[in-house]
Amino acid sequence: MTDQATRVVPAGWYEDPSDPAQVRWWNGINWTDHTQAKPELGDDSAELEQSFAGPAAVRARTRIRTTSTAESWIVSFTPALLAVTLLVAAWAWLYVSPNVLWLVAALVVTYLATVAFALLDRRKLARWEHTPPPALAALLTAPVYLVIRALRLARSWGQLVAWALLMVGLIGLPVAAWFGGALGNVQTAVGIQSEVRDALVSSGQASAVSCPPIADTTTVGAIYSCDVTLTDGSHKVLWVSIDSDAGDYSYAFAIK
Repeated sequence: MTDQATRVVPAGWYEDPSDPAQVRWWNGINWTDHTQAKPELGDDSAELEQSFAGPAAVRARTRIRTTSTAESWIVSFTPALLAVTLLVAAWAWLYVSPNVLWLVAALVVTYLATVAFALLDRRKLARWEHTPPPALAALLTAPVYLVIRALRLARSWGQLVAWALLMVGLIGLPVAAWFGGALGNVQTAVGIQSEVRDALVSSGQASAVSCPPIADTTTVGAIYSCDVTLTDGSHKVLWVSIDSDAGDYSYAFAIK
């Protein structure tokens, strides 16, 4: 006796489980992405009509039509994650130690998160009976993966557009602020902190220096304070004075 639950269904056009108005090509193993409108049948075509009615074992494999997954949108928003990790790296550079490894760590964290969610997206697409991008694409950074994904699936360009817009914001806004002069105070304050820290640490007077990331550095006579950690672990206040429009400054420990 033939086991109807395990019998092989031959390749052919069958009624689309997700849309009765069209037929979908069954390749003998899985549903494919090839569809066409269901042909008009006359009253004497009952047998042909029956051929488009997929067997119960096939019809039970309902294919999810959407290609939008939460994981793919997380991949598209990785520029926002990169911005956050770069801010953390900048904070660590200023207040922990000026080490290029902070920048490397920010890039590695963003890359690993992208790969992880791209692989999860592939797995979900396969479970939904779609043809996902190859696994190698997940290792080739977010934009490459999203381009291959959009070409493979069609109608799924939204994630790539979102990634591109976020990258424009991540790069364009700081560049515009820099050339517009909005970051001048930040640049000067960071430069002063680096120079003061290098001078005090190299002379053995301090182990760390923490200054405000933004200071009124455009006004001659402006004064702000930094926190200095001495080699014995105690703290002292360091006053920094802006002495000229050219960025000259002087500093001295506060007198108790």
